[in-house]
Amino acid sequence: MPMSLRAVLSSALIATGLLLGRVPALASADAQHDATVARVLELTNLERQKVGADPLVLSPELSSAAQSYSEVLATTGCFEHTCGPVPDMADRIVQSGFEGWTALAENIAFGYPTPEAVVAGWMGSPGHRDNLLSPSYREIGIGVASDGSRNGTFWTQDFGTRRGMPQVEVTVEDEPSPPESE
Repeated sequence: MPMSLRAVLSSALIATGLLLGRVPALASADAQHDATVARVLELTNLERQKVGADPLVLSPELSSAAQSYSEVLATTGCFEHTCGPVPDMADRIVQSGFEGWTALAENIAFGYPTPEAVVAGWMGSPGHRDNLLSPSYREIGIGVASDGSRNGTFWTQDFGTRRGMPQVEVTVEDEPSPPESE
């Protein structure tokens, strides 16, 4: 899989920092971003588990679309599902490389300081909760960006399912089976 522009730039900046004897703040910012995304995914899947829905798989394409859209929300002053140069959600998602989709949805939020707070906010809103818990979706992308002001953090979840995406099967065993006797 080709590296994203962000990953290439991050690697170049880290290498430059190492040559100069320091590691740029971008490295820790990327690690924090990745941890934040992982936590939103974990909390989302915990909510889905409570209702018996399959866990969502993080999609690089949906993540790219969600991250780009969080950045649009953080930089334009627009807070709708139709902001920026590509106002149609489906077009944004297809442009990110998520093709052959059969279902799409999007949750956005701002001002929540933590993954726990934003997932709780989405769970407290019927439409967002429906998206988050829907068994129609198998993949997710998560974006997070800050505008540097009192508005704080802008969050995006893009949900999707593509044709041919295998059904996720989760097997949970409460206790190990006793050994068979001969």
